[in-house]
Amino acid sequence: MTISSESLNYYELQDFISQQVQPNNPSSFKPAGTLPTFFDIFKASIRPSNYFMSAKHNKASIWIKHWDAISCLSMDHNHGLLYSASWDRTFKVWRADSSKCLESVKAHEDAVNSVVASADGVVYTGSADGTVKIWQREFTPKTIRHVLVQTLLNQECAVTALAVNKSGSVVYCGSSDGVVNFWEKEKKNWTHGGVLKGHKLAVLCLESAGNLVFSGSADKNICVWRKEGCVHTCLSMLTGHNGPVKCLAVEQDKESTTSDKKWVLYSGSLDKSVKVWSVSEMAPIMHNGDVQ
Repeated sequence: MTISSESLNYYELQDFISQQVQPNNPSSFKPAGTLPTFFDIFKASIRPSNYFMSAKHNKASIWIKHWDAISCLSMDHNHGLLYSASWDRTFKVWRADSSKCLESVKAHEDAVNSVVASADGVVYTGSADGTVKIWQREFTPKTIRHVLVQTLLNQECAVTALAVNKSGSVVYCGSSDGVVNFWEKEKKNWTHGGVLKGHKLAVLCLESAGNLVFSGSADKNICVWRKEGCVHTCLSMLTGHNGPVKCLAVEQDKESTTSDKKWVLYSGSLDKSVKVWSVSEMAPIMHNGDVQ
């Protein structure tokens, strides 16, 4: 089924998983490993110094293993590092090619809901404790460590999603109150750029591509924002999902040109559907978006 509206349209994908994985060929997709590995768990369990007391479960746990649900992942392709964040209030750093846990960082006072690793060696975390934190990665001769540089936000509402633009100069934060805050980097300082108000319920996911920012919400809608200088304008409100929009992914459209950049947006919802949207940066502006 195809529904189009000027420069915005979507296609609904049904039975997405069953079309991609062939049950009669189980060797096509198979587990390649688990983090941490059994050997690393066994090796770490020998030393008492590798244990810490889990506040939630009131028992000893090994530092290389999350003791609560893992909420999100982020990949630094340049350095082959995988970041995992958890409701156990930490994020961990893994060497992807060896499956080794390099560091565990006690990042927040509540569940970590989002982690984003940018290309410039900076890591951003957002938490249910209402804070957004910036961490600088530092390499040492034997390993790496992450140092807290700045806390961008400290509010009562939970931080539910983060996104960073390609250059690492703008960071976006979605919250449980439906608001998107953003900060802009000038030299080494971050300044609060404003607030984007387009949702009635919690922002559950964010994606940045080119001059566009996409926010998915529990209100079942997706806001498309265009950044021009320091101003963000709501281009469109994408409707069509029958449940909260839980996740987004975006890639450049093959038909994109220098004069008319186009993007393909994928949205996943609790309504059990994946929708595909074609979005142009030159789309006309809607006038009911509330931007501050």
